[in-house]
Amino acid sequence: MDAIMLALVAVLLANADGRSGIFLSHLVGARPDRRLVVAIFYTSFIVHASVAAVAGAVANRMIGQGVAALLVAFAMLSAAAGLLWRGRAAVAADMAVTASPAALAGRMLLVQFGDRSHFLIGALAATSGAGQWAAAGGVVGWTLAMLPFLAFGPALAGQRAACVIVWAAAAILLLWGARTALGAFGLIG
Repeated sequence: MDAIMLALVAVLLANADGRSGIFLSHLVGARPDRRLVVAIFYTSFIVHASVAAVAGAVANRMIGQGVAALLVAFAMLSAAAGLLWRGRAAVAADMAVTASPAALAGRMLLVQFGDRSHFLIGALAATSGAGQWAAAGGVVGWTLAMLPFLAFGPALAGQRAACVIVWAAAAILLLWGARTALGAFGLIG
């Protein structure tokens, strides 16, 4: 049950920049089939979260806890780097606005492949072996991270408070990742 809370918090922090929420907000505002768009968006995230959770649960049986802890540390540190990366490309919603539902579903599956959220879900599932709980927590954390941008629009990302939240989330992920790495090497208890 710890996996659900750890994944919820980790994925929520990793998505503090609102990248997914901004993209979904643009799509929902531009397309007439809003419910279908949201269903496609969530389905593609859940598919990838499930795959990551299964891979993490399999890895739990194959690798030691020290290696799994290093995997979690790397996932945390790379999520923090993703939050702070200034040159990250803006997700273009132009093609997705005019795409058919099948093309949109295919694009969402491709765009979300290798997302930092799924890497965190897989890593946390590798430490606990409870992949289904890590996936459930990841979905809840991802949803909570998107809600402000869906409620208040993409302009929220440009606010000073949003920038402070992104930096604070990155700092927490950096500290969490560093502590996990030090613990994996037995340097702290």
